[in-house]
Amino acid sequence: MAKNSFRGSKRGHNAEANHEPEFSCSLQELRLLMELRGADAVTRIQDCYGDVNGLCTRLRTSPVEGLEGKPEDISKRKQEFGQNVIPPKKPKTFLQLVWEALQDVTLIILEVAAVISLSLSFYSPPDAERQSEYSVFCTHVVE
Repeated sequence: MAKNSFRGSKRGHNAEANHEPEFSCSLQELRLLMELRGADAVTRIQDCYGDVNGLCTRLRTSPVEGLEGKPEDISKRKQEFGQNVIPPKKPKTFLQLVWEALQDVTLIILEVAAVISLSLSFYSPPDAERQSEYSVFCTHVVE
């Protein structure tokens, strides 16, 4: 069963011994946890905190109810961990969007076909000129 204390932690801290920091889990530790996925994350939580309840205890929160919502608690958390916002991504420029669109296989095939079609429109075989001159000559003779 899950423990709700620090006994499962490898570091050996307990709640009474760690009075100096408000939260016994740093922002850097949380960032490292967020980078892990799947079994790696579960293993890291078990190794460092015992289980999810141990992590929640270190963060002074409930795994079921979340934060209490007291303004002083929220301001302490903002001061310790920063704002809980995801910074917006830099928008792509028009040229970046065009370049990405040109990477599509269908568009590449259409571009190749357009270049071939354009090059064929300027090409006239040498026999075509003779035939056109011959047809002009024949029409004059017949008249």
